[in-house]
Amino acid sequence: MSTINSSNNIPTVSLPPRRTRSERVALRSSSKGGFSRFVTELKHNHWGYLLLIMFLTSVIISCLIEAWNPPFSFRPNSVTDRAIVCNTPFSIASPEAKRLARERASWESLHVFVNDPKPLMQLRESLWNTVAAMVNTQSFDQLDNEGKEMWYHFLRPGGKEPIPENVDPRAEFDAFVAYFKDDTSFDLFNDRLKRAFTPFELHGTLRALHYGAERGSQDQILVYRTKETPDRAVPFKVSEVLIRDGTRFKEALQRELNNPTLVDQLFNWLSPKLEETLREDKSATTDLEQKAADAVGDIIVEFVQGQVIIESGVTLEAEEMALLRAEYKAFLSKSPLGIRILRFQAVCGTIFVLIIIAWGFIQRLERRRPKSLVSFILLMSGMVLTVAVAQCIQRFSLIIAEGEIIPLLLFVMIVSITYSWALAIVLSTILTLILVFGNGGGNDLLMILLCVTISAAIQLGRLRSRKKLVAVSFLSGIVVFVLTLTTGVFCNRVLEMPLLFDACANFVWSFLAGFIMTGILPFIEEPFGILTDMSLLELGDVSQPLLQSLIRLAPATYGHSMQVGTIAETAAEAIGARSLLTRVGAYFHDIGKIMKPEYYSENQGGLDNIHDHIEPQVSTIVLIAHVKDGIDLARQHRLPQPLIDLIEQHHGTSLVSFFYGRAAKGNKDEPGKQVEESTYRYPGPKPQTKEAAILMIADTCESACRSMGTAATPGKIENRVHVLIKQKLDDGQFDDSGLTLRELKIIENSVIKSIIAAMHGRIKYPDQEPEQTTQTTKTGEHENITPETGNLPNSVVAKKIPV
Repeated sequence: MSTINSSNNIPTVSLPPRRTRSERVALRSSSKGGFSRFVTELKHNHWGYLLLIMFLTSVIISCLIEAWNPPFSFRPNSVTDRAIVCNTPFSIASPEAKRLARERASWESLHVFVNDPKPLMQLRESLWNTVAAMVNTQSFDQLDNEGKEMWYHFLRPGGKEPIPENVDPRAEFDAFVAYFKDDTSFDLFNDRLKRAFTPFELHGTLRALHYGAERGSQDQILVYRTKETPDRAVPFKVSEVLIRDGTRFKEALQRELNNPTLVDQLFNWLSPKLEETLREDKSATTDLEQKAADAVGDIIVEFVQGQVIIESGVTLEAEEMALLRAEYKAFLSKSPLGIRILRFQAVCGTIFVLIIIAWGFIQRLERRRPKSLVSFILLMSGMVLTVAVAQCIQRFSLIIAEGEIIPLLLFVMIVSITYSWALAIVLSTILTLILVFGNGGGNDLLMILLCVTISAAIQLGRLRSRKKLVAVSFLSGIVVFVLTLTTGVFCNRVLEMPLLFDACANFVWSFLAGFIMTGILPFIEEPFGILTDMSLLELGDVSQPLLQSLIRLAPATYGHSMQVGTIAETAAEAIGARSLLTRVGAYFHDIGKIMKPEYYSENQGGLDNIHDHIEPQVSTIVLIAHVKDGIDLARQHRLPQPLIDLIEQHHGTSLVSFFYGRAAKGNKDEPGKQVEESTYRYPGPKPQTKEAAILMIADTCESACRSMGTAATPGKIENRVHVLIKQKLDDGQFDDSGLTLRELKIIENSVIKSIIAAMHGRIKYPDQEPEQTTQTTKTGEHENITPETGNLPNSVVAKKIPV
């Protein structure tokens, strides 16, 4: 606002009144709306992306637990505390009713018999021949004793009882012969006899059924003749084939002969000789029973509203669970779509809120949390995967007990190792609530899963040993074992074998999770930023028993091994090989020297060399033995096989050239005697991997260059390394390693740099007097090699060690 001063006509400006600090802050704060400030904050901290990921996680988890449906609130082996009444009418195929129907169909099926009519045919022919013999005898007096005895069989009832007193054998015989007074009547008798036997020869004979009424039809059987197949079997009534006391034969003879006296005589002869011609084909009968059982369809049982499905106090086993699931599916089929959508939204919103609250808690109190968007996505993906696996185990596995323990414990271990145990507890609590209430679990399941996950999380800090995973899972298994028993008793389960089995199964799941985690840990290191190879790091630790023994018994060899490990690791890294494996393998490659450390020059400490007093061949045997001794020690201390392979292959089949040269020189006085080169070579095998070849190069070059002493200038080191590697290459030591010439050149350059760096010179202190240095050569120490290098020297200069 401007005004005019009347005295001098000078315009003046009126300033607004000065605001207080509170008013200025309020004005600045009100310059943007609340929503705008919220959007700014989201953009600044990526909260927008985080919220989107949380929301998608909530939606996916809700789909996995089928949140649109109310949970099925029954679990196997639980005990009902009340009678369960049908609320929705349903029908179900009853396995028990089907089982009974299958048994009934199997029992009612016909038994299959095979008929062999040959015995009956032979019996008929024997009867006909006997009758012919009697007829050919004109009178009773012409019968000899054997013939009379044969005739008496016709007179004894049943063929065994004594002849009745009122029966005259002579008169009966005359009447019997008179019946066959001519050939016509005898031929007619033969035809009638055949007709009487034909039905029995057709369907066979059986004295009695060997099975009861509950195991097969008592009315009919199936019969097929020998040399036929069971599918040709024909049904016959049981009454037709049962001969029992033979009366059916007697009736058949009576119908054909119409002579009671003759029939009685013939039946007396036949009765004791009748045999069963039917034999049951049990295999065919079993097949028929199985077909009858398989033909039985499902037996549908109807349940109406208000009907009791399961009584109170019943343990829910497979059959009871099937009934409850059938009633549950019937209820779902009648649930309105609108109710399902509303329920899904409610569950999804609840999960979303839980995740937001948990993340807010983590942001406020936990420093070890995912810092990048990728790590947050991986964390949410882990939650989704845990729910998915738990759902598969809970719904599709035939194993009872709480199988959800395995994926939950794996998630807890991963999060605890990657971030912190506090973050693991928060997220696992959310997952437990989702799995329990999303699947209709009770308070007992909630307590079991919460306690086992928390007990595992609080034991895991920074993981420095794989054994800790197993120990954690073991202690968590004890917790879940006790809780399964106690919560089972709380829920009215009887402390018997089913409950003990569940407790043992839950213990196994917990213990198994530790082993699974140990196996999958290398596969999750990279995505979760866990950059350790625990097994190798543990073995490479100086406290490892074998390395401790090496330090005590062969300290110079230990120093050599450490230096070789550094050189080999750098070279392996240069070509992309497993550098950590190479370094740890170098630590153990000379471990066999602790058996006889005094035989190796680096451990002799200026004393007399033992090899000066023994034969070269013996020295070679002693030196070569350190490889085998190293392998034995490694196996006794249970070192992994890859490390044992490095110990075995680090010399390959190299020549122990120093002692080979000495042996050859010693034989100059005996021209006819040849030195066998193979005697002075290591047994091998040659390096089979790039890591073993690198270890061989590093070991050879470090030993040879170390023996050069003060003469080891960079140029000489470079030349020496080049010569040594070329000698190994020409000797074929790298043929099986898979190294290329390009990689070999890279390794050579790396080894040269590492050795030059390790053997760099230092300036002398002012008070240090100049000292004449002489090159020393003890056995195995000279200008070019040690006994292990396996390379022939260019020259051997032996000088006395200054005292």
